[in-house]
Amino acid sequence: RYKHFLRDLTENTGPDNPEFQQLSKAVKVISEVAQRIQDNARSHENHLQLRRVQKQLKGRKTRILTPGRWYIREGWLKTVPTKGTEAKPKMFYLFSDILLQAKPCSPIHPTHGDKFVCQQVYPLKECTVDKVFGHTKSQGGLISLTFARAKLLLMSDDQGDINDWYRSLCMAIGQLKSKNTVVHKRDELCRKPIRSKPDCQNTPELQTRGIKRIMMLDEEVRGHSEGHSSIPPTGESGHSATKRLKPNEAPAEKPQESSGSSCVIL
Repeated sequence: RYKHFLRDLTENTGPDNPEFQQLSKAVKVISEVAQRIQDNARSHENHLQLRRVQKQLKGRKTRILTPGRWYIREGWLKTVPTKGTEAKPKMFYLFSDILLQAKPCSPIHPTHGDKFVCQQVYPLKECTVDKVFGHTKSQGGLISLTFARAKLLLMSDDQGDINDWYRSLCMAIGQLKSKNTVVHKRDELCRKPIRSKPDCQNTPELQTRGIKRIMMLDEEVRGHSEGHSSIPPTGESGHSATKRLKPNEAPAEKPQESSGSSCVIL
């Protein structure tokens, strides 16, 4: 009510009015609060539905209260077997991610006479839905559900009921697939590259190469300054890992050059 009141008041206020900006901001804030309240109410109602279904099922082996799961609908449908036997009615619960098939417990059971036993849980992630024609003689309808490891034929004597189930299943499967696609794309965008950028200058690999190169240059310069004798020190092999210049092969220094720096030819 506050949202509609402020919106009507804003529409009837001129843009030149000094209160127009405040009214526009108030409409935005009230709309966000109203949307949050509606979302909380829907979440609470969905939680109550999940708890109700959980209490209807015998035992605690099948977990219905799962974060992110939404209740859609429930009802009786006949399962058509692959062989020529009679179709049997089953209770089906449709959620945002699964389709649960259950059968009623024995009515003479002392404590579970009004509950159901879970027979099968079908994931909707890889499910396809199709309408089947020509098998009900214009009485109701038949839909086919194909899963990764199973196939299910559901029939109802009410044409409107089977159409509602068909629309609900298609909507749930479509929303589930679109949600998985969005999450997959977001993961690809957030994935780190395998190789580092070529313009990075402070990588550990480049630092290690620089240190090794400096050590090799220092060793060559030290070997040249101490290499007046061609006999290697004790414990070294006759062929050194680095090539050293002999005294008679060393280039003569030019007397004209008086700079303090020296150049070593490798």
